[in-house]
Amino acid sequence: MTIAAVVELFEKFKKAFDAETFDTCLQHLAQLKVAMLGFSSLPPAAPSAPTQVQQQELLLAREVLEYGALLSIKMTDIPSFERYVAQLKIFYTDCASILPESQKQHPILGLNLLRLLAQNRIAEFHTELELVPTALQHSNIYIKYPTQLEQHIMEGSYNKVLSARQDGLYSQEGMYFMDMLVDTVREEIAECSEKAYGSIAARDLQSLLMLSSEAELGEYAENRGWQITAGMVNFGKQDEQLLQLPSSQLIRETLSYAKELERIV
Repeated sequence: MTIAAVVELFEKFKKAFDAETFDTCLQHLAQLKVAMLGFSSLPPAAPSAPTQVQQQELLLAREVLEYGALLSIKMTDIPSFERYVAQLKIFYTDCASILPESQKQHPILGLNLLRLLAQNRIAEFHTELELVPTALQHSNIYIKYPTQLEQHIMEGSYNKVLSARQDGLYSQEGMYFMDMLVDTVREEIAECSEKAYGSIAARDLQSLLMLSSEAELGEYAENRGWQITAGMVNFGKQDEQLLQLPSSQLIRETLSYAKELERIV
């Protein structure tokens, strides 16, 4: 397939993408991937001084992969998004000296950071963040946004996470990950609340969990096996955990360790 034919097919894909006819998008995308196999200039064999045709191939392939990444989010196919990002990193790094910077580069990298944060993969989040130049971490809004969210979470400022969801930096793609992040944060709060309290006022817990109504709290409580009575949420787990604590065994083991330490000294 000639470059002109691939470009024409890609234009059809973009029209289907804008119309959100995803089945058509997938058909065109599959054809584009097959056509790209005929490109001789793709990484890791990308030439250091590409010809005009080779550079056109590289730019076209990069844009196809970027649209593929965005399509994956729209279709909530996160493993596919992860694969596209891995492929794009080669273009963003190895081909950085021979291609002009893509306008979608930082939004996609920011979405990837947001994905890792939403999946609670904090170690990988920091690993990816270290690959971004420090100047961009503080200046580029798409990179700074997930970085600030991670700081809010570490500080326990969960209300800032919720308000950040309403900032509107990202469109539909980012909102999917923001919803995932809110759910992740909510689960962390729920687990901490269960361990810290035997019961808590329903109104306070609703605020902590960032739920908009009593009905949502009731549904969430039912899913976690909590009981709501007279405006109080009873977790019903703290006492059970205390009863299961093998206190006599711990005392015996502590005394044994103390005796051993005394002998050593």
